[in-house]
Amino acid sequence: MIISIDGPASSGKSTAAKKLASKLNFIHFNSGSLYRGITAHLLKQNIDLNNIDENYKLDLIVKYQNNTTRVYVNNIDYSDSLRDNLVSVNTPIISAKKHIRKIVDDCQRDFCSNHNCVIDGRDIGSVVFPNAEYKFYLDCDVHVRAIRRYNELKATNKDVNLDQIERELIERDNFDKTKPIAPLVIPKNAIIIDSTNLTIEQVVDSMLKYIKL
Repeated sequence: MIISIDGPASSGKSTAAKKLASKLNFIHFNSGSLYRGITAHLLKQNIDLNNIDENYKLDLIVKYQNNTTRVYVNNIDYSDSLRDNLVSVNTPIISAKKHIRKIVDDCQRDFCSNHNCVIDGRDIGSVVFPNAEYKFYLDCDVHVRAIRRYNELKATNKDVNLDQIERELIERDNFDKTKPIAPLVIPKNAIIIDSTNLTIEQVVDSMLKYIKL
């Protein structure tokens, strides 16, 4: 069974997906980790991200180990580098490339064809798994998203500015919704959940009310 969760940046979809997967005993699969893995690999190889040879070999594999998914690119495990700041900054460049999106989509479909998965991203229910058994779209007010992101970063002792975070989220929303390839949309037949005034536990409980195993 495939359960997709789409939504804008910092809407809580990855946290909700992880908790939902745990309650259902499914595998949690984050599509963004694949783009981050490829980005980490290309940076390590000193490849110009704006001028990638489409014939450059990218062998992308996901393995489920010790109750977590690990991302391998060309037989190298990049799972521990996915949240590096340089990777985060450059991932949008990579995710906008058509040939890389195909590699990622094929990898996701191959992995999830053999597992029960809760998978989150920005085009899961609309492009990657349009026939997913359950599709959710997790929305949230941008100011609330900015506060959540601010608190998350402050907890790691990073010097952050709330107004700047909100501006960056607005810019990211605009980019995601207007990009020519797989833009962020509400998937057909998706169940919309607004998490603005909900805790993650309440979001997951709302999803569980719709799911019948």
